[in-house]
Amino acid sequence: MKINIKKLSFTIISALLISSCNLQADDKIPTVHDMLEASGLKIDYKEIDSGNIVIFPRKDQESTDRSIALSMGVYLNASYDDVIQALVDGNNALSDYPGAMFVRIKDTKNIKPHFKEVGFSKRENAEVNRLYSFKDGDNYNLSSDEIKRWRSIVKKGQKSSAVAGSFFQDVLEQRTAAYLKGGLNKIKNYDQDGDDVKVAKGMKSSSVGLSSFKKWFPEFYKDYLNYPKILSNKYIENFYWYKDVMDDRPVFMLKHQMIKVKKNMAMVAERQYYISHGLDAIQMQMIVLPYKKGTFIGLSSQSFTQKVSGFGRGIAVKVGRNMMTKQIKPMLEKLHKKFN
Repeated sequence: MKINIKKLSFTIISALLISSCNLQADDKIPTVHDMLEASGLKIDYKEIDSGNIVIFPRKDQESTDRSIALSMGVYLNASYDDVIQALVDGNNALSDYPGAMFVRIKDTKNIKPHFKEVGFSKRENAEVNRLYSFKDGDNYNLSSDEIKRWRSIVKKGQKSSAVAGSFFQDVLEQRTAAYLKGGLNKIKNYDQDGDDVKVAKGMKSSSVGLSSFKKWFPEFYKDYLNYPKILSNKYIENFYWYKDVMDDRPVFMLKHQMIKVKKNMAMVAERQYYISHGLDAIQMQMIVLPYKKGTFIGLSSQSFTQKVSGFGRGIAVKVGRNMMTKQIKPMLEKLHKKFN
């Protein structure tokens, strides 16, 4: 059954590779070989054609000492339409973590009801206890105001997973409302052990590393960077919150996607603009193209994080790339299992 792609209102996945391709404007469509040959990467086409998931560290795209970049790709033995249909289910982005949740914010004018399920389960008591023992230097991406509010809650002595969940309901709701109003410019700084981490500035800086996106799709890139001041109405936009696991701990994340769909190409620009711990923020792009008798998915991801700058960056980046891989690869593995 053929899919009418123009009518899709879908939850598509996290991430993309727009490595370089010989395009002159947003309305051009690259081939897989255009992308891969111009990427500057050493490509083993036998590995690509075998359907194996390939992963490339992208030091060349790490535009600042606080960025981490990697690319992934996979050839699926399925038609383009079938792959797009499989991506309709946003759960493709989740790992197999038992407590994983994925909620689309369907009404951006009345967002509060969408956060009622935010919370911790009994199996996540270790994270709740960690939160109640919060001290300077702990790995939480909270602003100074949010930390002050949490400490006020702790002083009241009402220690429970319900109270902790309610706190994160407020954090996610407030951060979503701010982002909807002003995009990157309204993202609060993180207070990490007294350091004021300017997340918005870091995400803008790391966006420069998406050089091919900027070069070949300038209108899309500009709208992505300047949201909500967008110049085009060509996109499907989705907003989500979700809970998954990162660094063996439950983590809450906020996600914004801008999607552009053509007959033989789907393109996504996405940012995870709040992550409750671990990596500070992630920006990802994805391209889906017909290839041989199936479909190729390429993804590229850039993470901004204070934790990899300065002395020991080499080791920290390896750890960070591993975290990003664990965050992204399960989605490709699910698609690989379904079609290959």
